[in-house]
Amino acid sequence: MDTIKQLTELDYKTLIICITVVAGSFKIVCNFFSWFVSYLGLETKKMRQKREDHELLITTVKNLELLQNKQNEDVRQSIVHDRRIKDDLKNVTDKVNEIADTLSNMQKADNVTEMKKLKEKLVAYYNKYKNSDGWTSMDKEVFWDLFEDYEERGGDGFIHSKVEPIMRELKVIDKE
Repeated sequence: MDTIKQLTELDYKTLIICITVVAGSFKIVCNFFSWFVSYLGLETKKMRQKREDHELLITTVKNLELLQNKQNEDVRQSIVHDRRIKDDLKNVTDKVNEIADTLSNMQKADNVTEMKKLKEKLVAYYNKYKNSDGWTSMDKEVFWDLFEDYEERGGDGFIHSKVEPIMRELKVIDKE
């Protein structure tokens, strides 16, 4: 009970001041000890850990900067490559269009040439059979196949107005 009585009579201001003085003194002693150890060139575990953490942080920052620079360079190169690919693709597209135009012109020229050949053959059949009594079924089939091909290629003109009517009137004479 005396102990409790002594505690109730204790001055709390003095107690707080004493605790603060002791803690401050302890801090000063610790700082002095750290300074003294570092002055002697020695290193404590805490100091070594702090130094290693600092070195790791510096290394990480340097690596991060290198990665950022690498990413920037990669983006720049990617843009350059994209431009090259776009230019090459445009060149290929232009060349394909040029080839397509050339093919189209060649097809038109081929169609005109083929129509002239068909017209010539049709006229030859016409001249051969216009004054005859008839023609064979084989000649008839060949003529009308040529005539159909001529029409599909866009042929018109005197073949329709002169040749076709006379050839339709011919009779089939098969010689056996």
